[in-house]
Amino acid sequence: MRPVSRWFGVLVLGVCQGSGAQETVKSGKDAPATARVAAPAASQADDAKAIATLIASFTKAFNAGDAVAAAATYSEEALVVDEQGKRTEGRAAVRDQLAASFADNPGSTIAIKVDALRFLGPDTALEEGQTTITPDGARGVPEVTHFTVVYVKRDGHWLQSAVRDEIRHDLTPHDRLKELEWLVGDWINESQDAVVHTACKWADNGNFLIREFTMKTHGQPILSGTQRIGWDPVRGQFKTWIFDTEGGFGEGYWTRNGDEWVIKAEGVQQDGRHASVTNILKRLGKDRASWQSVDRTLGGIAVPGIDEFTLVRKPPEAGK
Repeated sequence: MRPVSRWFGVLVLGVCQGSGAQETVKSGKDAPATARVAAPAASQADDAKAIATLIASFTKAFNAGDAVAAAATYSEEALVVDEQGKRTEGRAAVRDQLAASFADNPGSTIAIKVDALRFLGPDTALEEGQTTITPDGARGVPEVTHFTVVYVKRDGHWLQSAVRDEIRHDLTPHDRLKELEWLVGDWINESQDAVVHTACKWADNGNFLIREFTMKTHGQPILSGTQRIGWDPVRGQFKTWIFDTEGGFGEGYWTRNGDEWVIKAEGVQQDGRHASVTNILKRLGKDRASWQSVDRTLGGIAVPGIDEFTLVRKPPEAGK
């Protein structure tokens, strides 16, 4: 979602000069999409089949990482709006956005479930459904969104004209947090200066993740604290609350960019000074992640960032 958009070609509904809006529907690899057509007339049966074929072509191109072929399913003046409200206008811009998404997220696949297809006229159709994007390998959990798409018929061919992608609101906070479930466990970073230990677990109700951290220097604890991560349904983002043992506290929001999570946080130190930071957390594999802090300020003054370091998951203790 750029802001760190999971754009992946999921188009957002927009009004395209009265032609309506359309969304990129996803289907399993090369699997044809099917739609429940609202009382189609006999003359519309062929059009419904042609739209299903278009969806299958987009899916095949998407799963192959072929931005040119995927963009060919859009009209020249296509409008795409993602779940963050970012607008992409024109086939060429759609192609470039798809190419960037494929480069940032290689191997990701798309699946499309069409819920309904309704014809608004002989050359216009409206479709709704659900899209699922699955990252390659162990890079994360599938992302599910609701889409609305408007198709237009040009020179006998159906094309995507406008697409809207929206966050599903029927998912529970626990469902949302499964995207960060890989954080659960014990993690450690050791350097010449300090040792940082982080333990992450589910809250009892399963609607939050709780991270406890401790920093030691020369074997002595110098700082510890608690972080709680939950889902903000208003902003459609993960939100975090942080409290440390010195009396400081803060909050921030998470935004995903491929394998990276960008966490912009603000808070107050125990002495009343305002602090802000942008943290970048990147998953490097099942048991490794990197962390970096940039754009740090304290009391309105810029302070040095923290160079990227690696966190490693601790193996289970013997006998456990």
